[in-house]
Amino acid sequence: MGFLDRFKQALGFKSETFDSSETEYRDPLEEQMRQAHASRQQSVIDEAMAELEGENQQSKPEHVSDSPPDYDVGAVEAEDLLVEEETESDHSLLNIIEHESVDEMGNHLESVTILGDLPEEVEF
Repeated sequence: MGFLDRFKQALGFKSETFDSSETEYRDPLEEQMRQAHASRQQSVIDEAMAELEGENQQSKPEHVSDSPPDYDVGAVEAEDLLVEEETESDHSLLNIIEHESVDEMGNHLESVTILGDLPEEVEF
């Protein structure tokens, strides 16, 4: 006890007592909610494990794109693959278009306007 406590006690003031046995509020449904949450978690885990362990997993069929006509030779027999003949091995040259002149392509940028922060159109 400190000096002030003794002084207050001498003058007849009631000393403040703190109830150290105060308990915090406990929800009466806490245990029930905890069990319900645990059962929901377990059901999700069980469903996931059943899905992973299942044998009949269906995979999505992959979409097979059609090959370009220049590369497709049609129906081929197995013997045709075994025949050694000179074939075109550089496929990078297929589907190439060569232009004789730039004039035949036309001027597709003729009607384009320049947009930006310049007040006037710029000519090159």
